[in-house]
Amino acid sequence: MIKVKSEHWDQSVIGRTLANDVISDSGHFLLKQGMVLTNWHLSILQNHLIEDIFLMDMPQEPLSNQVEDIFKHRENISIIYKESVVEVKRLFQLAISREVPSLQDFMKPFTPLLESVLKGPNIFLELRHIKGHDEYTYRHSLNVGLLSATIGKILLLPIDDILQLGRIGFLHDLGKMKVSPQILNKESKLSKNEFDEVKQHTIYGKEMIAMMPGENEEIEYGALCHHERLDGSGYPYGLKGDQIPFLSQIIAVADVYDAISSDRIYKEKHGPLEALDELLLEVFKGRFNSEIVIPFVEHILYGYIGNDVLLDNGTKGRIVQLFKEEIRRPLLKVGEEFIDLRKKRDLHIQEIFIAPSLV
Repeated sequence: MIKVKSEHWDQSVIGRTLANDVISDSGHFLLKQGMVLTNWHLSILQNHLIEDIFLMDMPQEPLSNQVEDIFKHRENISIIYKESVVEVKRLFQLAISREVPSLQDFMKPFTPLLESVLKGPNIFLELRHIKGHDEYTYRHSLNVGLLSATIGKILLLPIDDILQLGRIGFLHDLGKMKVSPQILNKESKLSKNEFDEVKQHTIYGKEMIAMMPGENEEIEYGALCHHERLDGSGYPYGLKGDQIPFLSQIIAVADVYDAISSDRIYKEKHGPLEALDELLLEVFKGRFNSEIVIPFVEHILYGYIGNDVLLDNGTKGRIVQLFKEEIRRPLLKVGEEFIDLRKKRDLHIQEIFIAPSLV
């Protein structure tokens, strides 16, 4: 690790890796340890009058090569993902038309995708590049499996738990195959009877997984409990606190995040910052575990600094700083000016344009 003072910040530090988090004098997070420095990052540091930074000792691969590799990785994930959706649809439909396939059969289209995202860039950002509202149930199953495993990685869980989170998340909604599509895709509010039928999908899922060969009790229970909430307001049993397995608590967070931020036939996705805000609200209400949600939210937020955004008035800007107390309203740079969305309540972020993730 080497300390570099601001007067020595030139092209020689571009492409080098930060050895520590950078925090402003006012206590706001600026850059994350492990980020590969760009000219934009240097401008952020200079704007906040940061005097020195710490860099990793060994020079990194040239930044242009890293960006090229990331675009190739992103394209590869997109191809694998689209192929996986087709196979997942076949397997899920097979599970209700004939006998339930084995866990090994279910994992075949999922495992390559899981392995790819676990060793690649930020999956939360990558998934937003894969557009489309068709085949929602199958996309959602893949997404929740990938997100759940990545949350496990963020929380530094053992690799066996990370892989198990992927399996549980992937199969968490298998029981929806036994719920009427007319109910699942209904645009208007569900009646009490219809909602009661939807809630049965957790029990259906457990039963279908139990029919698979082998010992899959943890996966069964994960599918059963992913709608339980810490305050007892969930279903099917109204479990509370530690009665809900920790892995199921992670699945619940991934499930809600993807549901809020995904396209559907009858619902456009919310903005990514709005989805994070909703998760924090669930923590405030006592429904979600803060030890899961806070690291999850912080990890995603770090990836958005330096990305371009489109406001609802058509203006384009770039995220300079995020505020945890109002994560939907960051500080933006628009041209040569700065706009603090906390003070411009009439403006809202419509979309974030995701640059290649180097963290």
